[in-house]
Amino acid sequence: MEFFFKKKGLRVRVAALIRNRKGEILLLQQKKKDSYYWLLPGGGIEFGESAEEALKRELKEELFLDVTSSNFLLLNESIDPKGDRHLIQLIFLTSVKKQDPEVNSKEKAITGYGYFPVAAIKEMDIRPDIKSYLIAGKFKPSPYLRSNWVYEK
Repeated sequence: MEFFFKKKGLRVRVAALIRNRKGEILLLQQKKKDSYYWLLPGGGIEFGESAEEALKRELKEELFLDVTSSNFLLLNESIDPKGDRHLIQLIFLTSVKKQDPEVNSKEKAITGYGYFPVAAIKEMDIRPDIKSYLIAGKFKPSPYLRSNWVYEK
């Protein structure tokens, strides 16, 4: 099964929408190939890991942030026009213990970070492109149904 997903370029990612006291949104800058862009912090879900577990792990590994709460906001789907990549992103409104992240030195793709107001986000290259959602600023939790058998351990 893993071969199928890698071959087709399907990726399932969790992302945290974290706001500071001013309501600004935390974004990470990444460099891939010769391109710089911004995205919400997060990363891939590992097989057998719940989305919430992946969110906590990714924020801890990449930014040394501890999640205090997370509420599901939306599912964002992006398909590369060339058909090479397919991304499903689960975005959670997330609160963390401390507001200031520290980028893990092992994270070579992360080249910067910051909290940004909506005015700045309008001008940024956000990937996947959820700019209109971020600018609208209506972050209301949506239903997130957990399967009981996932939590039976």
